[in-house]
Amino acid sequence: MKNNINGFSKLSKEKKIEWIAETYFAHPEKATQLIKSYWNADSKLQQLHDDFIENTITNFYLPLGIAPNFLINGKFYTVPMTIEESSVVAAAAKSAKYWSERGGFKATVLNSEKIGQVHFTFNGDASKLEAFFNEIKNKFY
Repeated sequence: MKNNINGFSKLSKEKKIEWIAETYFAHPEKATQLIKSYWNADSKLQQLHDDFIENTITNFYLPLGIAPNFLINGKFYTVPMTIEESSVVAAAAKSAKYWSERGGFKATVLNSEKIGQVHFTFNGDASKLEAFFNEIKNKFY
């Protein structure tokens, strides 16, 4: 790392890009232009992306491919794949076709029961809360 920086997360998006470009690139203007070229033209959608994670400076796009011919339990599926390696999609599609001609894949669900927990603060009458849960729990099973 060329420079230590304190308070990076407090900087605006523009200032973060400026720091990255000036610290790590021989041509900061070109680097800034490249970084911004991946921004979404729809500002609301871009803001949504910016809010996904901390310190967002741009988007990283990957191609979305599909692998057809997956025969699973007698039904054909097309599987979407987002990956930077084209041979993975090609191999999956080729394998799916190969196995579909030989009966496809068989899958069995062994169990679908899930155990979950919900934690919250409740300052009311505990007996009323318990009665409410007992009343509605049949809707979940």
